[in-house]
Amino acid sequence: MAKDDLTPRAAELVLAACRGEAALERALAGVPAEDTAVPRERTDGPGQGIFVSEIRVRGFRGIGPQARLPLAPGPGLTVVTGRNGSGKSSFAEAAELALTGYNARWTRARHDVWRQGWRNLHQNDTAVELELVQASLPDRTTIRRRWTPDEDLAQGEWTQDGAPFDDRRWHDALETYRPFLPYSELGTVLDAQPEDLYEALHRLLGLEAITEAQQSLAEHRKRLAEIVARPYDRRERVRAELAASQDERARRAAALLGSDSPDLDAIADLALGAEVGSGTNLLHQIVDLTLPPDDEIDRCRETLDLALGAVTVVATDNAQDSLRCSEILRLAIQLQESGGNQSCPVCDLGRLDGLWLAKAKERAEHLAKAAAELHEAADRLDVAVAATRALCQPAPDVLLEAQDMLDTTTALQAWQAWEHCVAIDDPVRLRREFFDRYAELVAVVEQLKSVAREQIDRRDLVWRPMAIALFEWHSQAQQALADAEVLADVTEAENWIRKTAATLRSERIAPFAKESQRIWQRLRQQSNVDLGAVRLGGTRNVELDVSVDGVSNSALAVMSQGELHSLGLALFLPRAMVDESPFRFVVIDDPVQAMDPSKVDGLAQVLADVGLTRQVVVFTHDERLVEALRRLRLAATVWEVCRGEESVVQVRMSDDPVGRCLNDARAMRGDEDLPDALRAELVASCCRAALEAASHARFRRERLGRGMPHAEVERVLECALTTRQKIALAVLDDLAEPAKLLPHLEDVVGSWAVDLLQACRVGGDSGDLDVLIRDTELLAGWLQR
Repeated sequence: MAKDDLTPRAAELVLAACRGEAALERALAGVPAEDTAVPRERTDGPGQGIFVSEIRVRGFRGIGPQARLPLAPGPGLTVVTGRNGSGKSSFAEAAELALTGYNARWTRARHDVWRQGWRNLHQNDTAVELELVQASLPDRTTIRRRWTPDEDLAQGEWTQDGAPFDDRRWHDALETYRPFLPYSELGTVLDAQPEDLYEALHRLLGLEAITEAQQSLAEHRKRLAEIVARPYDRRERVRAELAASQDERARRAAALLGSDSPDLDAIADLALGAEVGSGTNLLHQIVDLTLPPDDEIDRCRETLDLALGAVTVVATDNAQDSLRCSEILRLAIQLQESGGNQSCPVCDLGRLDGLWLAKAKERAEHLAKAAAELHEAADRLDVAVAATRALCQPAPDVLLEAQDMLDTTTALQAWQAWEHCVAIDDPVRLRREFFDRYAELVAVVEQLKSVAREQIDRRDLVWRPMAIALFEWHSQAQQALADAEVLADVTEAENWIRKTAATLRSERIAPFAKESQRIWQRLRQQSNVDLGAVRLGGTRNVELDVSVDGVSNSALAVMSQGELHSLGLALFLPRAMVDESPFRFVVIDDPVQAMDPSKVDGLAQVLADVGLTRQVVVFTHDERLVEALRRLRLAATVWEVCRGEESVVQVRMSDDPVGRCLNDARAMRGDEDLPDALRAELVASCCRAALEAASHARFRRERLGRGMPHAEVERVLECALTTRQKIALAVLDDLAEPAKLLPHLEDVVGSWAVDLLQACRVGGDSGDLDVLIRDTELLAGWLQR
């Protein structure tokens, strides 16, 4: 990432995706990344350096009573032969079933007869056992499956060293480095589903973390892309539904949605009913019309009635005359007090003297009290009238504005009539008309409100679903707006990791492709089909560069069945030979079918090469492979499987390396065309080879049995250059003490063993060749025990 122009946010997402789904979720949520990355959890696998030492089968497929197939638990080629129906493939299927829990041949079979005939007809007690030897562990491991007569194949007891078998420990290794290749798979490796072969090869590359990160980013990118695109995909449909409505809010919303950049705040106001000026706003204003509360009207009526009553009590017919008389007396008293006794200025008959003054003051006081009561009543009446008039409110503008939606004429007239009460001067008339008009207005307004509510309900019934849809669209649009930037970062991160993963796949598949090409070159022999590069394509398929006489073509179109089998082996064997595989054995069932003789020779060479580092067990009924091994003098152990009556199967050694060398020695001993000296040297050479082969087998068995890693065993064997050194390794377990070998053999085996080594060394000149061969067989047998 440091070399590429990757934004910091995209780089953060790449690293988070490689840490796992939880880390990516936190990164997308904006949570700061943890300082230390938690390593991915790894399951405890089956171990390393696993070889097969024996396969035991009873009551399974073609095998009745228990039969044993012993195998040397170390590198080497073992061929198990036998005619069709002899039971040899039953060993291969039993080993696969014991370790994996299923059989690929049965899984791919089209007919149920393959799956139903798993139990032997002559033996109801069914069991398969696989004995394994593991590097660095002295004890052997036995994996066993056993079924009672009434149990189905999927049932039965599955154990490892007596404890329940934990198939989860083995699952990943078996899926990635599956060491079984039956005949049914050789021909279908290429014509199966493309992703099957892709997955089989891709698992070997160790790119699970980056592949999972790419898949995780792709899933989030798809999810975010859907969120971002959802409102735009839905907007036109929502807008069309809104535009078809007569509701002013719907038309307003449709207009907003028609914009290239819709105003989300305005749309939210519409959807939530907060949009001012919407179609129902006037109706809501009608519903919200307020009049003075009834208790206030009642108080006003009571106050006005009391004021009118007080005025009525004091306002008699001569009340005004009394008020005027009181004023005249007041002035006359002021005149008398200021000018003394004098004639009355009104009648000029009486005199304004002291006697008059006393009477006038008494009368004036009486008249003033009556005037005060009258004034007080009048003031209370004025206040009550003013309060009543203050209750009269002007007619609201909404009664005019809403005339297009409602018939507000009656309410408007009633309100205006009530408002005109402010112009009534007569308090009594005001008392009468104000409250009557108010009662009429209340009834009219309530009726108008009821009609407005009905219209609101009708409009909301139509608008509510549209408002919900509009709000949902608004929520989606807001989320899309927030996720658009995140989508750009995720897309950039995914594109980078996809490109990087493709580069890594190409780099890591190259060694496998090279090995496949090398194996194909050995298998193709006289074929004119050439295998070029092997690539993992971006569409989860395996791309094979196959050419015929230099012209590119499809493998399926130009290859024979034998060539397809060979190509299947070329693709399978490198997978089984990777150092990371815990399995150091490969079981191949019937690879020879459909191969011409030249390819059988190539197959023998390839299997022998693989046998240098792996335990290769090949099951075949075709004797051509064994013949090729003998003819090419390739080291191999050959077992022959024979089936008798009642499904009794016997396994016997057909031609192991020691037996082959002794047979060659006998053949040369009987060849009269060879000169005596040459015959003796060749016989001695074969005897030495037999002893060396027996020594190698014993040394490997002993050292691997004690837990020595295979690589260390082979390294020690490479240091042994002479026959005596190799026998010393096998007998004394020490390469540095070859001088102790002869005394040890004389004490343990006998002096004839020492004489035998001397005879093999000098070329057989010192004795009878028949005795040399016999003693070699005896000593080799002792070494192999």
